[in-house]
Amino acid sequence: MEAVKVQKEPKAIVDKDRKFTLHGWGYSPIVLVEGHGSVVKDINGKEYIDCLSQTAGVLGIGHSHPKYVKAVQDQLSRISHTLTMFVNPPRAELAEKLATIAPGKMKNNIKTYFSTGGSEANETALKFAMLVTKKKEVVSVWHAYHGGTLALMSLVGQSWHREGFVRFPGFSQIPNAYSYRCPFGKNHDPDICDVEVAQYLENHIRYGTANDVAAFMIEPIQGNGGHTYPFNREYFKIIREICDRYDILLIVDEVQTGMGRTGKIWGSDYFGIEPDIVTSAKALGGGMPVAATMIRSDLVPESMLDAQWHIFTMGGGPVECAGANASIDIMREEKLPEKAARQGHRVTKRLNEMYTRHPMIGEVRGPGLFVGVELVKDRRTKTPAYEESVKVFSKSLDKGVLFGISAKAGLGNVIKIKPPLSIPDELMDRSLETLDKVLSEVEHESKIPREQ
Repeated sequence: MEAVKVQKEPKAIVDKDRKFTLHGWGYSPIVLVEGHGSVVKDINGKEYIDCLSQTAGVLGIGHSHPKYVKAVQDQLSRISHTLTMFVNPPRAELAEKLATIAPGKMKNNIKTYFSTGGSEANETALKFAMLVTKKKEVVSVWHAYHGGTLALMSLVGQSWHREGFVRFPGFSQIPNAYSYRCPFGKNHDPDICDVEVAQYLENHIRYGTANDVAAFMIEPIQGNGGHTYPFNREYFKIIREICDRYDILLIVDEVQTGMGRTGKIWGSDYFGIEPDIVTSAKALGGGMPVAATMIRSDLVPESMLDAQWHIFTMGGGPVECAGANASIDIMREEKLPEKAARQGHRVTKRLNEMYTRHPMIGEVRGPGLFVGVELVKDRRTKTPAYEESVKVFSKSLDKGVLFGISAKAGLGNVIKIKPPLSIPDELMDRSLETLDKVLSEVEHESKIPREQ
């Protein structure tokens, strides 16, 4: 990238931000001003390899892709916003594109409601499910993250999200598929843990609800919850069967797993899930605030097509949808899911080699470029390395690599690797070399035993 032309002193910008801005999700005084491909640059000219795509995979197509930039600029020169009741061409095109790439039996059989973020997409899914089923309860799983609104916080798995807020009645959770730390106990057989967790859903419906469940909501892979997912493919088959048995809609939250991140376009494709509703955001917009709630067409009653049942003012705007259309085109033309699968294999292979040398690595998880590294103080006890994980994140950032860290700093112990799907091998290798060195530093400083 070319050198950044600094217009103002960094301190002046940081001071202004501190005085007038609420961040809400941590804070760093780094001032980012430029990004291209898999690299971002701060106001001082320092470059960082972006192994987070800024926010859990948002920049799946990379920063400032020329085709993306042109599409947004061209649309912005025409019209920037329309009332949602009117038709705008980019939104109609985006709805058609999503239908052609929808997972499983939803392909060419969906109607899509557009909003601006994952929380809105999931709120829309819940509202729709309650309206059409005439039922009021919703079930999710431990460690889930579906958004930051008051309703969705009742479905998330980290209690600190809910601290200080009311919990919605009728919203409940069951154990998640996390065989590394099986919710039924550390001595439970990890090979059957996922199946038993899936079967638990039926018991919960029968004995833990008012038999008024509209929907079961789940992420194919838990993003904020630590990149955990069921290793046993029977899990989602069992979940689907139970939902059918009790007339419950299966909502699959693909806000983080969609758009090629797992090596398939959707996490549902990777795991063979047959959803009723799929939500998407983050990478869908390629950097623009675009979210989609994709609903099986046969579930949508005729009366809802023209009814005033739901609105987000900025949802489906022409500029945002133009960006999303370009994002999908780039993903398909450049075969980004296939690149994610190939690169993900390289990354997990290297991390598993590092596992043999770094006792702090408890487990390495994929698939694709949805990579998680759970860090522990002791492999035998699996004691989470919370403080050490924060050090790994901070030291890596100092060395010019931005990784993710699971959940709230001090509570999460999973390092996340979610770079743009087209990240070159050279940059990916440099990032892993940095992680390798940082792990050694932190293990030495924290006196992590070498022999475990």
